[in-house]
Amino acid sequence: MGDSAASARPSITSDPQDVYREFRQPLLVLALTTGIAGFVDAFAFLRYGAFVANQSGNAVLLGIGLAGRHAAWPESAASLIAFAAGTGVVSQVRAARSRWSPSLRGLACAVVTLALWAVLNVLLHHGRQGGPSRIALAAAGGFAMGALATLFVRTAGITTAITYQSGTVAKIGERVGRWLAGPDTRRKRARQGTFLGLLALICYATGGGIGTVAQEQPQWVPAWGALALATLSFLVRSRRCRR
Repeated sequence: MGDSAASARPSITSDPQDVYREFRQPLLVLALTTGIAGFVDAFAFLRYGAFVANQSGNAVLLGIGLAGRHAAWPESAASLIAFAAGTGVVSQVRAARSRWSPSLRGLACAVVTLALWAVLNVLLHHGRQGGPSRIALAAAGGFAMGALATLFVRTAGITTAITYQSGTVAKIGERVGRWLAGPDTRRKRARQGTFLGLLALICYATGGGIGTVAQEQPQWVPAWGALALATLSFLVRSRRCRR
């Protein structure tokens, strides 16, 4: 992996959204962020009937609901729209001129929005009353996950995703093919990309399992997610934005 990462560094330098460029301990950051996304996604699905990170799942649930087979389709729609809004807003925050690095600004937005979602869960009793409260909570969670999705898009120059694991699975398939049958010059990168994809999937699934167990005490789950995300601030590279 060291040789592959070193060969990727020229592209990392020119790409401000590579986890190697923005964070210390990049593999730990990849594992933590995907784990947090799976953690809160499982909680939201079990409490609201909608995902807050897995927007492919929400699109399917929306279609099932419009066909009359899923009553929680408004929650899925609210999360999907809010996720897009969160990604759009925080992307602009990252792109704005500031003395602080884009990674620190994006991380701050993700922590604040996730903390606000935690507070809303307490105020709205974790969606127990259904209806508008679940829709509001699904939207708040979707916005927070949209903010989280902007943190980085690559690891050592290889495309990775925090929330979009359907894309991760597709990329793993492509990379396994190149690893087994591609030219020798591309096999190292394909092998590295495969391992990164598997790491993301395992951490996302592990986070989902932990979130499922932890939601027995729902008042703490979103707060734990915000706290875990806040710890990543200690891994942000100590540099100011040069834009």
